[in-house]
Amino acid sequence: MTHVIIAVDGNTCIHKEYPKSIEELCREIQLGSFESPVVMKNPTSVRLQNYLLVAEREESALLNPMQRNIMEMMANGITEVEMQARLFLTKSGIRYHIDTLKQKFNVKTKEQLVAAYCRYLNRQ
Repeated sequence: MTHVIIAVDGNTCIHKEYPKSIEELCREIQLGSFESPVVMKNPTSVRLQNYLLVAEREESALLNPMQRNIMEMMANGITEVEMQARLFLTKSGIRYHIDTLKQKFNVKTKEQLVAAYCRYLNRQ
């Protein structure tokens, strides 16, 4: 059991126990699959000893403009060769960005990456 404190606003918090580890909950928060008793558009978490504090994050982009561009192209079926031409990048440059995105979304394949990106867009 993990004790979680959810900051609803500046004056209100909710305490809830989850049957998962802090690491599992942090990963869910990162991927946007964390089930909170309140709607949170952009949650973040901080570990405080044996507790996990979850709060609304100030709006900041998960992806930089190049990563967003590459994700949009992948979601629209653009090949890596076409991306190279459109973005004036080398093959290794495109691979670097795709590998970084896979790490960011904690996935192994391009198909999983596109699916994770679509889930990310749907929760915004």
